[in-house]
Amino acid sequence: MSEPLRTDELVERLLVISTLNSTLIHFLLSSEIEGRIDPDRVDSLTQGLQRTRKWMENATTANGISDSEANIMGLIIKRLSQIENLLPRLAEREKLAKIRGRPATEILSLLEGETATIPGEVERVQTQVTPAPETGQVTQEFETPKEEPYRKVDIEDDEWGLIGTTQRMINQYAKRCHILLPMFWLEVLKELHRYRSSSPYIGDVIEMPAKVIVRIIRGLLTEAPGARLLQDLHKKRPPERELMPDELERIERAVAKYFSGVEPVLAEEKVNVQEKVLEAQTTFDSFDWGGPELEKRIIKRLNQRCEESLRNAETDSDATRQVIYAETSKLLCKLQLAILAEPRFREILAQMKP
Repeated sequence: MSEPLRTDELVERLLVISTLNSTLIHFLLSSEIEGRIDPDRVDSLTQGLQRTRKWMENATTANGISDSEANIMGLIIKRLSQIENLLPRLAEREKLAKIRGRPATEILSLLEGETATIPGEVERVQTQVTPAPETGQVTQEFETPKEEPYRKVDIEDDEWGLIGTTQRMINQYAKRCHILLPMFWLEVLKELHRYRSSSPYIGDVIEMPAKVIVRIIRGLLTEAPGARLLQDLHKKRPPERELMPDELERIERAVAKYFSGVEPVLAEEKVNVQEKVLEAQTTFDSFDWGGPELEKRIIKRLNQRCEESLRNAETDSDATRQVIYAETSKLLCKLQLAILAEPRFREILAQMKP
């Protein structure tokens, strides 16, 4: 028999719905302005929708809820479920089409069961044509291409030996630990080392977050509670070490956003450090812990690494390092979101829980 739902609990749940509605509206408007759908924000919203929907479903069966209240809550649950199903489709449509449409119009049309036509963008390159003053001949003026602050290549450069050392450590523990989660972080480490730049700051931009990643992997394999949890998981789950394409894509997106965040540093432009730190604080405040079914001790360790990077961003005396620390904290938060968005990793975290 269900427990009675107190009035303050019901009000709290309805406030969560209201907050979620405003978040969805902000997502639609910002996506419309930016002209693109952010897959990571879709993941975050989808997970929030799932948890809120389950929460409301439980509330409908509680004692003290009238039939009319249950019917209204049922309509809310139905709409949440519809949006929950549509958001991933919206992100997938943009990824497959590789065009920038009008996402707000798109999702509203999907909710109404219609199909919106998204016009493709046609880039027009204008060449300035001016007559030569003496000959009357037509001359063309071309701008010299500006060198990009950074670029990505296919092969990682293990300049500090971090990849090789970490790979050997994982192989050493593979006989007694389940290593898929450490392999996820190893791929992050490799992805960081696939970026190049002529900037004098590229070393810090890569090495500083890379050392944090190595620390995370070492903690998983050699320190409590990670080591024991991975050893226990090794006994009840088949060995896994290869990441799926979707899992790798999430890593690539997260690291790409990190480099986008540190681009002003690599371009040697003036950066508003306090704004960067504030962005990192906001991201950290929304750190996703997942549902109650997941092992929280592993997640807590990652949360601690995020907070450490954030505190370093606040206290370091060098502005460049402050920006890198701030973006590192944001990167770790995004990678936590990527882990929670992938079924295999959620399953692993659930199996770890006693």
